Amino acid sequence: MLAVLTCAYTWPLAAYATSAVAHDRGDPLLVTWILWWTSHTVPLTTAWWNAPAFYPSPGVLAFSENLLSLAPITAPIVHATGSPLLAYNAAFLLSYVLSGLAAYFLGFVLTRCHAASFVAAVAFAFAPYRLSHTQHLQLLSSYWMPVAIAALHLFAASPRWRWAILFAAAWALQALASGYYLFFLSTFVAFWLVWFVPGRVPLRQVARLVIAWVAAGALLAPIFYGYRTIQAAYGFRRSPVEMVNYSADLAGLVSASPDSLLWGWLHAAVGAESEQFPGVALIVLLLAGLFTSARARAIAADTRRPALFYAVTAIVMWLLSLGPMPKIAGATIGVPGPYALLATLPGFDGMRVPARFWMVSVLCLTVCAALVVSRIRTPRTRRVVAAAAVAGCLLDAWPRDFPVVAAPGTRITNAPVRARLGLPLHEAETETMYGAIAEGRPVFNGYSGYAAPQHAALRDLLEAHDPAILDRLAATGPVEVVVESAGDADGRWNAYVQSHRGASRTGGGLDWTSYTIAATNAMPPAAIAGPAIPVARIEATDNAKDIGAVLDGDLDTRWHTVPQRGGETITVDLERPQHVAAVVLCLGTYAGQYPRALDVDVSADGAAWTNVHAGATALATYDAALRVPREVPITFGVGRDMVRFIRLRQRGSHPRGWTIVELRVIG
Repeated sequence: MLAVLTCAYTWPLAAYATSAVAHDRGDPLLVTWILWWTSHTVPLTTAWWNAPAFYPSPGVLAFSENLLSLAPITAPIVHATGSPLLAYNAAFLLSYVLSGLAAYFLGFVLTRCHAASFVAAVAFAFAPYRLSHTQHLQLLSSYWMPVAIAALHLFAASPRWRWAILFAAAWALQALASGYYLFFLSTFVAFWLVWFVPGRVPLRQVARLVIAWVAAGALLAPIFYGYRTIQAAYGFRRSPVEMVNYSADLAGLVSASPDSLLWGWLHAAVGAESEQFPGVALIVLLLAGLFTSARARAIAADTRRPALFYAVTAIVMWLLSLGPMPKIAGATIGVPGPYALLATLPGFDGMRVPARFWMVSVLCLTVCAALVVSRIRTPRTRRVVAAAAVAGCLLDAWPRDFPVVAAPGTRITNAPVRARLGLPLHEAETETMYGAIAEGRPVFNGYSGYAAPQHAALRDLLEAHDPAILDRLAATGPVEVVVESAGDADGRWNAYVQSHRGASRTGGGLDWTSYTIAATNAMPPAAIAGPAIPVARIEATDNAKDIGAVLDGDLDTRWHTVPQRGGETITVDLERPQHVAAVVLCLGTYAGQYPRALDVDVSADGAAWTNVHAGATALATYDAALRVPREVPITFGVGRDMVRFIRLRQRGSHPRGWTIVELRVIG
């Protein structure tokens, strides 16, 4: 039944499983690419971490989810059919079926009632929240969460090793589907242990659960270490601003997906992450259960305790989804949320989207619904109520037109090249990654949770049609460029590539053209080395209060301006004339906020100035990001022996700010 409902709910996706994806070409194609890569490499090896996007950056798989627990589903399909897209869609469709089966299992463990369990299955598998995330397979693959929780209840009833191991295995598999669930499910488990264990499970029996959980964590430790090491090498971290922006909104409870058949009109001024409308059927069922419970003279403790726990926990998880600074209709209410405490713990400070705690709330609400149905004593009435609840939940969740888009075609060129660039860059990131799967080709394009530090400069250089970046990409070997016709209506991208002196057309199709650019040997200039010269004073015309941060040796503190208007000036005083070789501006994790056009002047006395650099800095930023990605040190050679003053003046305009995390003067 769940399989039939899934096919009907997602129709016509099943009919186009080898040529289309749900929602859009962004995350679905990224996940398809990750699943393909995992099926062709051995996990945890250097090759596996060095996935072939954002070329030549290493460790790219650590930029996003690894989705390893989906590999048992997808890898056999990839190897049997050669179609990563079919594997992705199989995992996508199964995410509904398996989520329903898992919720049924949890419901049955708690109620021993098939009708109530089926209500939980449908309410969880087809929750309205899922319609807002049809592009996020990692979020939809939540089926190990109910299994882990059911195992906890079975362990509480009979603390045997098999239930402890089932819990630990399900917890680990859920963590490998999504890093968010690693932390969010663990938070739920902490609440569960505090609620159910004291006075019920002997301490020596709890030790079994802890041992199994620790063992599962130990198995995941190499993956945690890989993520931590690679992300630290790049300096990646989430800012509090990102967490606030991707938190749920209080108005989200009355916001449904625009794709909803019945409730598409119900939408407050919130983003997709805040579309938390639970559906009328679930609300009515829970209110009816609350009303009958209040009227009942006695309720068995074993029934009341789980019901109260799941009701309270649903509210707690919802409050956590509001993030560190809860908002209503986009405006903060001025009171920190409980997530602010969680954000101080290791790992939680890297969770960019607290709003996804709502999936745990959804599960709690579906369990409450199952408990309400199970309390109905008359079997016939129970079946009628369950049928009405299932029909209501499906109506609340049913899509008007399930969003399905055609996948791009593969781009097979058989060109003997080092890597591929897809243009236009900003329009063809995941399309290029997907199109290169057929040949297993590295691509300069990239799309992920984090972006490689050189990517912003690469995009700017290409959009400016700067021939120097094509020279740099082909510096150590030939590369190919694929121009997508859909993004080149006026032919400017084709003309840009064709005009390059090393380019030759090598193939194409109705909607794309490929070129090969011969090796150019246009290597970046060598880094300038030398001892650091202390800076006596530094001044800035903008944001003067923060300029000292560029001298404190801390890559996490910074000076910045927003936006770049032109005219922002920094003046460095070395106190006396000295032999200076270069000035270095480190951008750290703000590589996209480089100065778009910079004048660098030097002077021995502050009166007579000599210009040592004038103009764009994008290519220097690109080179610096590849050379030292943690620092992104843009180096400007001074070329003048005796220098006391160095003046940096930004003369371009750009919506992004200009950031410096460290400034160094090299002698």
